[in-house]
Amino acid sequence: MLQLSWMIRRSLAGAGAELVRHPWRTVLICQGILWAVALMVAPASILQGSRQAALERAHQLGTDRIQVEVEPGATSVLEVEDLSRLRDALASDYSATIVSGQGIRRTIIEGDERIRGWIVATDQEEFSARSLELIDGRWFKPGMNPPEVVFEEPLARRLFSDAEDSFPLDDARLWIAPGRSGSWLAGISKVTDELPESARIWKVVGVIRSAGESGINPLGFGEDHRFANLVEGVLKMLGVASESAPWLRDGMAMHLDRENFDAAPVDWIVISTDPMQVTEVSHLVENTLIERGRTPLVYANAAWSILASPELDGYLVLHDVFFAITAVIGWLVLTNLLLLTGRQRRAEVGLRRAEGASRADIFWQFLWEGVFISLLGAILGALAGVAFATLRVTLDPSAVLAASWPWNTIFESMLIVIVGAALASAGPAWAVSGTDPALLLREGR
Repeated sequence: MLQLSWMIRRSLAGAGAELVRHPWRTVLICQGILWAVALMVAPASILQGSRQAALERAHQLGTDRIQVEVEPGATSVLEVEDLSRLRDALASDYSATIVSGQGIRRTIIEGDERIRGWIVATDQEEFSARSLELIDGRWFKPGMNPPEVVFEEPLARRLFSDAEDSFPLDDARLWIAPGRSGSWLAGISKVTDELPESARIWKVVGVIRSAGESGINPLGFGEDHRFANLVEGVLKMLGVASESAPWLRDGMAMHLDRENFDAAPVDWIVISTDPMQVTEVSHLVENTLIERGRTPLVYANAAWSILASPELDGYLVLHDVFFAITAVIGWLVLTNLLLLTGRQRRAEVGLRRAEGASRADIFWQFLWEGVFISLLGAILGALAGVAFATLRVTLDPSAVLAASWPWNTIFESMLIVIVGAALASAGPAWAVSGTDPALLLREGR
């Protein structure tokens, strides 16, 4: 083992010294690898970055969102257990999908004026599922004492009318108490205030922008988007449109953990998933709830799958084909270049053998030379590929044209060139090292 370790270290040092001793040969091979990797990485960088940009734009249309309600007049209701069952059903094939459920309660908020508002008994997943935007503070955390609550901005403005740039969240306390006929009462409290006997205290920890302030309709459509009205109109014409949801629109809602509040039943479920998988997820959600005896109304925006998904799938297939072609051509060019170089080094192998080097010494030296030079060329090629992609995007800016780091493609291209260079360097060297050194030296004269 010690002898093998010593031999590897010696071959590493010899390979490095050989590359430094012949800089032009090193540069020639390295730049060949650089361009091969750059040609594989640059298209992947643009396609992957553009796909992410397209997904973000699609998110503005709500094409990542599924809304679930219960059919009016149905005897069964959605329950908290349904959320767990949906998460379990989606976990295996749609692990990135987010499931959140909200129970809505009307409330009267006491203060300088009586405000009709909404208590949204929800969970941590709502923040991501609905892409809520924080204005101040943070989203609530479960299990806190006292429990925490988050206000929507219009409600916070009315309750903290004296606030200018920020809200007084450090000292803000909300009390909630049962009212008459199943209603609820709430208000901002001070330490000296007298509260109803049944009141509970919540700590206000954040303020979010409401859906109404964001210009997002209940299905998640960005109303300022050029296609939003068109898509929503088509869905309404087909009878696929959500009912009016004032708690989503008027900005008078407060969001708190359902574990600290009467959260049964769940009135509204929102699911966020990959826009390309909305149709499949919608069917799975509907079937799962039907199996549980529910009569769900499932609303989803199919604009992405109709307008963008086929074209994007085609580009991704084109990228795979282009990558394969480039990889094969680059590997062949690299192999030929290394084989040609190795042919010219037969005399060098003969001299090493005449000096007492074993075939293993020759093999390891050429192997590490191939690994070193291909690794350097691959790193530079990856950097050049992303740089070219970024330059292309900069020269022709677009909302859905972007560059990113395609790590999978970079890894695959580096693996291809490193393995190819190692085999093309060490293989011929091993074969030549079995030849009589005298014959090899005679060839080099």
